[in-house]
Amino acid sequence: MAKSNAVDLSKLSIPELEELAKEIGNEIVTRREAEKQRVLDQIRELAASIGMTPEELLRRQTKGRAPQVEAKYRHPDDPSLTWSGRGKRPAWLNEALAAGKKLEDMAIA
Repeated sequence: MAKSNAVDLSKLSIPELEELAKEIGNEIVTRREAEKQRVLDQIRELAASIGMTPEELLRRQTKGRAPQVEAKYRHPDDPSLTWSGRGKRPAWLNEALAAGKKLEDMAIA
């Protein structure tokens, strides 16, 4: 950072400091937008170099997702509440187990 452009903030009034802060904020927004545009242009150029658009590249990445796993367990009173057996157990299942039910009691046949 060049010191020749340095401003002695202690000599500025509060309104002058507020105006400077506003100008700085505007400059930051302008530079971020310019940087964003520069990166988007690079992405478009790279995608075009292989005959694609950025949207096509992104679409290809999401096609490889694994299919949704079927539910293995269902709430005995509310069939809309299910669990696949993967990940953290839902609260309704923990409550049922704490109340003395067995996991097998809630298995979907």
